[in-house]
Amino acid sequence: MKKAAALSLLLSLCLALAGCSGESSSAGQKLTELEQLEAAATVISLEGSAAEIDGPGASFENGTLTVGTGGSFLIRGSLENGRILVDTGESKQDVNLILEAVSIHCENDAAIYVERAEKTRIYVKDPAPSTLSSGTARTDNQLLTEASGAAVYGEDDLDFMGPGTLIIEGNINNGIGCKNDVDINGGVLEINAVNHGIKGNESVDIKGGEVSISCGNDGLKTDDADKEGKGSVNITGGALNISSQDQGISSIKDINITGGEVNIVSQRDGFNADKELGGCVNLSGGSVFISSGNDAIDASGGVLNISGGSLLALGKDKDIKAAVEASIPCYAGSLKLAEGETLELRREGGESLVNQSAWEIKTAFIALADAAPGEELELFTGSGEARESRGSITLS
Repeated sequence: MKKAAALSLLLSLCLALAGCSGESSSAGQKLTELEQLEAAATVISLEGSAAEIDGPGASFENGTLTVGTGGSFLIRGSLENGRILVDTGESKQDVNLILEAVSIHCENDAAIYVERAEKTRIYVKDPAPSTLSSGTARTDNQLLTEASGAAVYGEDDLDFMGPGTLIIEGNINNGIGCKNDVDINGGVLEINAVNHGIKGNESVDIKGGEVSISCGNDGLKTDDADKEGKGSVNITGGALNISSQDQGISSIKDINITGGEVNIVSQRDGFNADKELGGCVNLSGGSVFISSGNDAIDASGGVLNISGGSLLALGKDKDIKAAVEASIPCYAGSLKLAEGETLELRREGGESLVNQSAWEIKTAFIALADAAPGEELELFTGSGEARESRGSITLS
């Protein structure tokens, strides 16, 4: 009996230790990636112009929280005029910044500045949002682009992970700026910027989450195609909403959309793939709506390839600036619409597709993966409920 009792006690101890090993929560469920990172993180509490640090790898001086090694850092609280500086030295280690109800404002530069790291991942915890801002809201329309100036800036790769809400105010330059790659993987990003919304010199990838951008220049931008396979904007998932004073998406190479939902209202081009490098726009999935004050899609150096998804792109320019190669039913040509009018496309089965243009419209790209070749769409235009038929177009 004593031997059986001892074995029972040993088994109970083993089970208890397994429950505390970090692989499972107290309820016996496996910890999420974020929970595991948080459990091992250095904890940092910010307060105005001071910081309390519990754990290794970070220091604080003169308003700057410096992360000097790889690892995870859970950050809470606010800095009135300060920043987070990531510099892991020549070794360039991975850094995970976990923001919990953080508010950081930097008057003259980035609220988060990554100087040296292999990859910096920014997690945002629910439920309270976190806010990162640079500079003071301007009224003179002058861009101070000599500074990095983005609210978040990286010399190396930046990954945004979610799952919470991150509000970014780029009052000096860009909302997010990076010399290398920017990946959006999840969460909610709300970006306001006087210059570009997100600029990843080598690439911008939207893989998930909800991204809303209001900016004084381009919504998404790349401008460095020196490395093989670099220079493109890639959208594979999530929801992207852009309101831009210049181009919605400007890529020095290709614009590739395989999934997700994209909505753009831009004063100039909706999509612009660099003509000198033969940039193409490739649509194979997802849904895209564009209302453009210039060309809806400009791929004049390359091709607009359509093999899937759905597309309604309305442009003010009377010329089509893209050679179209489509394997699904599509239309590219003239379509007249007055500024502010509502466009309704009625399909043969009765389905109604409705959108409103911010500009006068002269041309359109329309593609529907589930349409049959030769399907006719009846056009209705007008304001509010008062719409009238304007004939039809045929998807070929």
